[in-house]
Amino acid sequence: MRSLKVCVGMLLLLAHPQSESVVRGEEPQQENPSKVSQDLVEESAFSKSDGVVQSSNLSNPSTDVVRTKWSSNANLPADAGQVWKTYDITPFVNRVGPGSQKHIVDWILQDSGYATWHGSTVAAMGADEKKLVCFHTAEIQSKIEEIASRFTSEASASHRFSVRIVGIGDPSWRSAARGVLRSIPASTPGVQAWMVPREEAAIFLATLRQRRDYQELPAGPVLAANGQPATIGGGKPRDYVKDVVLRPDVAPGWQTETGRCDEGLAIDVHPLISKDEKSVEAVLRCRIDQIERMSPVTIDLPLAQRQRVKIEVPQFSTVRIGEHFSWPASNTLIVGMGMVPWPVPNPGEDQPSLLTSAAKRADLLVLIEPRLANP
Repeated sequence: MRSLKVCVGMLLLLAHPQSESVVRGEEPQQENPSKVSQDLVEESAFSKSDGVVQSSNLSNPSTDVVRTKWSSNANLPADAGQVWKTYDITPFVNRVGPGSQKHIVDWILQDSGYATWHGSTVAAMGADEKKLVCFHTAEIQSKIEEIASRFTSEASASHRFSVRIVGIGDPSWRSAARGVLRSIPASTPGVQAWMVPREEAAIFLATLRQRRDYQELPAGPVLAANGQPATIGGGKPRDYVKDVVLRPDVAPGWQTETGRCDEGLAIDVHPLISKDEKSVEAVLRCRIDQIERMSPVTIDLPLAQRQRVKIEVPQFSTVRIGEHFSWPASNTLIVGMGMVPWPVPNPGEDQPSLLTSAAKRADLLVLIEPRLANP
């Protein structure tokens, strides 16, 4: 009888030479159908045969699940004419520093569109500190090649962009400056953008500075390098009484629970000069969080001696803006965010941190001036 079982086992192995299942002498135990379904999700039931991935029989819950095995000669589908290409990005990474290849990948995703990499066309992209590897159609590869060359060219290394953040208390400045500003499209509701010749931009800024409601971030203008994002702004945490916790072990029988909110302003600017150095693209992101006020709430505590305690509920104003602009390199870009929260202290205020507790608003302007090495 024992020899008969061994023979039967060998015949089963010969019938399924590529299966990793173990043939057991005992009958397979029936499992919970819901658990089997969960196992099929967690483990891929595939077997390999001549380099082709084939599906195993999933209809029988007692069938052993075979783990995924991929053939070494398997190829990615290229129905749309996709090809592999490798780009040398060492000049940019060596100049900026380790990890800066992320800036190139981010720009490619923004320029080509995220849907391009997650649609029906199989695509892939990856980068290390030496090379950028992409698998896509010839049309997308030509865009990637153009973008990579803008990051890695020697001429682009010396270009800088002056970024200035300004707040005007009253938007009436737009009426007097209308004749100087040339409008360009913006996609976010409430956001406007203009370009001004570099010479006229200096006069425009000088006129704004004469206004009593003019303010500028204490950091002043910041130089952004070509292809590298720069962040301007600041913030501070604000503590408030979030709740009350009963504590019989401490007097007077309760304790306040403190919460914390971060309020502040941050502007991210990522500029990139064109290959012919005649135009500039910039990705601009704005993040503003400001506490407008603390709404008080009175809570009655269930204690022997009736007590009432006030807690606070923060009323927030939050702004999130993301834009992508393109304009001639001989012009200054001016982006108006609208009347948004302006958590920045007045010049005469004696504040240890950047932000104040007073909630106010301003017409926020971002000025980006190209300062090219060979204008």
